[in-house]
Amino acid sequence: MDVITRSKDNTKLLIIPDFETSAKNIINVLKKYNKFLILTHSNPDGDAIGSCLALYHYLKQKNKIVSFKLLTPIPTNLHFLNGIDKIEIINNPTNDEIPNDLDVIVILDLNDISRLKEIQAGIEKSSAIKIIVDHHQEPKNIADYYLIDTTASSTGEILYKLLKIDETIVWTPAIIDNLYVAIMTDTGNFRFERTDGEVHRIVADLIDYGVDPVKLYNEVYNKIPINAARLMGIGYSRLESYYDNKLVIMPIYHKDFIDTNTKEEDTEGFVESLLSIDGVLMSILMLEIVERNEIRVSIRSKGEYSARSLALHFGGGGHINAAGCRFHNSDFNQVKQKLIEKAKNILFQ
Repeated sequence: MDVITRSKDNTKLLIIPDFETSAKNIINVLKKYNKFLILTHSNPDGDAIGSCLALYHYLKQKNKIVSFKLLTPIPTNLHFLNGIDKIEIINNPTNDEIPNDLDVIVILDLNDISRLKEIQAGIEKSSAIKIIVDHHQEPKNIADYYLIDTTASSTGEILYKLLKIDETIVWTPAIIDNLYVAIMTDTGNFRFERTDGEVHRIVADLIDYGVDPVKLYNEVYNKIPINAARLMGIGYSRLESYYDNKLVIMPIYHKDFIDTNTKEEDTEGFVESLLSIDGVLMSILMLEIVERNEIRVSIRSKGEYSARSLALHFGGGGHINAAGCRFHNSDFNQVKQKLIEKAKNILFQ
């Protein structure tokens, strides 16, 4: 059955063929064309990086010309991934970053290119075929092909189903390890609500193909750099709780990054860790990013309490239990108060 959904800008209905038809169409495009660019969202997580690298290795296996570009650095705990050295970090992005001789642009774990502000116009102007592979809600009408499943645990899960259609694929360590990390990280190490039987069956396949779950878990979760641990300690030392500990907020300021010689990407996993505190239903990490005049907010929640609703109220987005938003040229304490007040409506609705 075709999926009919309204685009995020609410101007046009998107009629997306059913998953199987969409997947077959996209595999045909991947096989047919030669020059590809892979993109994902800024401040990428394990699902974004793992999915993109898995696709990168698949396309290289097919002897394609492939580039993978990022607008922001890679989280420290993902530096071990196979292919990480192939990623081009664009330090001063412009619309010229989109080559004019591309055949296909594939955007993963993102359905709204307004989040790629600096290169948005270049993507829109490009004559390349555009493909979206994602599991977020309300896709924007920007692509020629969509593979979207908002019930999926991760983009990695969707990509696995896509690549499996190609019966000639060789499941190399470079592909399976990246897919496993994509799924593992976006399911919170297989503990979030969308971790269903299908996810475990996919993971079982990946293990049968050769994935070492213990090794990958240790690489992602058990190798936090000492300076990042110090930064986390500072964050925990000033942890704020509200509404009988149902809400906790960890504020991290520019000075904290300076004092610990850390960067924004070193905070990966901080906000998730707060949900392990007894009684917490929603956690918020607030980062003061001076170089962008920005306050970056990451939100996590449990069960029916929607992190996404809180993020949407402030122009952000994400999943029901994992979302985020950004404030520019704003006062840190005023932003925090707004978050606290709006979170109350969600926690006590």
